[in-house]
Amino acid sequence: METRLAIAIGLVLYVVITTAVSLFMVRRVRKPADYIVAGRGLPIWVLIGTIVGTCIGTGVIIGGSSLAYQHGWGGCTYPVGLGLGTFLAGWFFARMRRYKFMTLSEEVACYYDGSRVVMQFSSFTVFLSQVCWLTVQIMGGAAVVGAVTGLPPKVCVVLAGFAKAVISIPGGLKAVVYTDVLQTMILFGGFGCLIHAALADSGGLAGLRHAVPGNYFSFLGASSLGGWKVLNLILVLISSVIADPGRRQTMYSARTEVGAKWSMVVSGLVVMIFSIAIGITGMYAFRLNPHLPVPDQALPWLVMNVLPPWLAAFVVVAMVSGMSSAANATAVAAGTFYVRHLYPLFTGRYPERPVLVVRWSLLCVFLVSTTMGLFTGSIVGFVIKFLPLTMSGLGVIILLGRFWPRATWQGALAALVTTPVVSLVVMKFWDNPTLPAILAGAVMLVIVSLLSPAKRRSFGEVAEAMSCERRAVEEAGAHGTGAAESPKPSQTLKADECVLAAPDSSGKQTG
Repeated sequence: METRLAIAIGLVLYVVITTAVSLFMVRRVRKPADYIVAGRGLPIWVLIGTIVGTCIGTGVIIGGSSLAYQHGWGGCTYPVGLGLGTFLAGWFFARMRRYKFMTLSEEVACYYDGSRVVMQFSSFTVFLSQVCWLTVQIMGGAAVVGAVTGLPPKVCVVLAGFAKAVISIPGGLKAVVYTDVLQTMILFGGFGCLIHAALADSGGLAGLRHAVPGNYFSFLGASSLGGWKVLNLILVLISSVIADPGRRQTMYSARTEVGAKWSMVVSGLVVMIFSIAIGITGMYAFRLNPHLPVPDQALPWLVMNVLPPWLAAFVVVAMVSGMSSAANATAVAAGTFYVRHLYPLFTGRYPERPVLVVRWSLLCVFLVSTTMGLFTGSIVGFVIKFLPLTMSGLGVIILLGRFWPRATWQGALAALVTTPVVSLVVMKFWDNPTLPAILAGAVMLVIVSLLSPAKRRSFGEVAEAMSCERRAVEEAGAHGTGAAESPKPSQTLKADECVLAAPDSSGKQTG
């Protein structure tokens, strides 16, 4: 069988099966909490499957294998950074499951006295970053499909956007997590077969080592990539995971706090182990063709020119599965942020039919992201520079808010403003602005916090008050006709005030 035909059959079967799983889960969505946080009842094995699949997206599959092609074990830095960040997020932040948050911005607000300014600032920037990151996932899938099928690039972008939309939109997080489990199984099966074939053909790791430059086999490829770049990349990825709304939303959906913690810890370890597969893949492609003009095409070239048709189809489906898992989590997080934060910000109330609004918002997000993929040729480079502008500041205020009780909302706002400014300035002289931006943001947060009045409410007090606002979204019927009615606009605003109003100078809450 011809390779392209085998791949086409594999992709069609993949889309049909994952879409069927998503549509099946629609029947189990009875209220917004089912759609947004999967009813907060996900078992640990489902969480591990979806978290691992989310980590191994376009960046790991395409970017990691490209780094491995150019720097050997340096390609491991991408999944190692994501895995280590996932491990740390589970170890230090899984306790947030007990507060039944819906979004990361709710958690952030609780660190800073329920500040509306910090909450809405973080919500807006996170939403924009999720839209851009979804564009990257769509373009990554389109690049793979285009490389192995020969279809025009714009057709591939539309196909990739459509396929991801029909999987993500119908059943929300409850559908996404189960399709992610299936996709993760495909991902590991495909790469398992690929690594076996690569090592068998190369004579094992020893044979592969003799076929690539000697510095490729240094620790994390530091001798080839550069120790400072390795450290910078890992720290940037750890920070991005800590501030990632999709992983937080998955963690909030765990059945128990213990399940939330160990699913993240185990997933982080699994992703770090998977980094070995990425390193071998890139070096195997280098061994066979050390003169590729575009390193990002290392894995697609390997698929089309080396592997037998059945294995090529399996690996392509595995690649698309990993990218789809990341896209699914990103899309659901974007929709949740819209209905929970942006919709009431613009309208002054919560929607009467939250699930319907989330689905329409997701459709719009996919249309925008697919359009950006069609007309922006350098979107990946843009997002790599754009994400530090927004996510670095968020990472700073989360870490200091979690571990430094004296942090105030004024300091957090100063950090959120400082980090993008420093990033823009540093970009003019250096390719890695994240570390300077993080340091500047942290210093500014500490200084301004020490000059500001101390917080008057504890984390737990704000979290408890916030539940009355969140209930307006969670308990409405899935189609607006459930047992619990969505509150009237005036009721919604009252709940909003009781949560987010800061205490006045006398120590009394103004809401």
